[in-house]
Amino acid sequence: MKINLTEIYAQLEVWRDERKITAESQKAGYIVNVMEELGELAQALRDYEKIKNGERALRAGTFDIKSTLGEMIIFEGTTKGEIEITLEKAEHEIIDALCDISVFTINVGADIDCNEKLESINTTTQTTRCNSSLSFLLSECGNFDYYGKLSSYVCFNQILLSCAKLCEQYGFNFEIAMLETIKEISSRTGAYDENAKKWVKDESDEAKAKWYQADYELARIEQ
Repeated sequence: MKINLTEIYAQLEVWRDERKITAESQKAGYIVNVMEELGELAQALRDYEKIKNGERALRAGTFDIKSTLGEMIIFEGTTKGEIEITLEKAEHEIIDALCDISVFTINVGADIDCNEKLESINTTTQTTRCNSSLSFLLSECGNFDYYGKLSSYVCFNQILLSCAKLCEQYGFNFEIAMLETIKEISSRTGAYDENAKKWVKDESDEAKAKWYQADYELARIEQ
């Protein structure tokens, strides 16, 4: 499958410009932010494997509850319990984590010379298995922060290659999934957090009402 990266680069450049985010400002928090995404990826993969093996995948969660009498609300609050994860939700979380890793990587690598970045990816030439791709992705994310600027493009390209291949192995088109992710993050307002070293979204009810939810089903590859 041929994956075009130029539109992804262009849309993320607009996203950074609108929020006055630079590659330099993203670098300090890169490892922490990517490791958080890798943790979410690992959780989603565990759930995916459980469900594929016929087991239930349960997670602790918080539920909104509301008790009414006619049209009058007499109790409203939250309670804790277990959430059962569906196969589709696990798949979407895998793709979301891979796309978020790619977004962080592209933003940090914004100052890499355009001639050194991949313009497209042909996933059919990538023959590594899922486990190998995951191990390689983890290694390259760790290396990306430590290589000098002259060779950082190698890790940059390899991270995107790994994410694109993993997306395809789980049945999704990386290009479409990335454009959905960018559409989602572009719908959010917020501010850059110096302590977290990343853009933090406004989670007020007013802001949430304007959020777009990435529709990863649009990226599912038809079998």
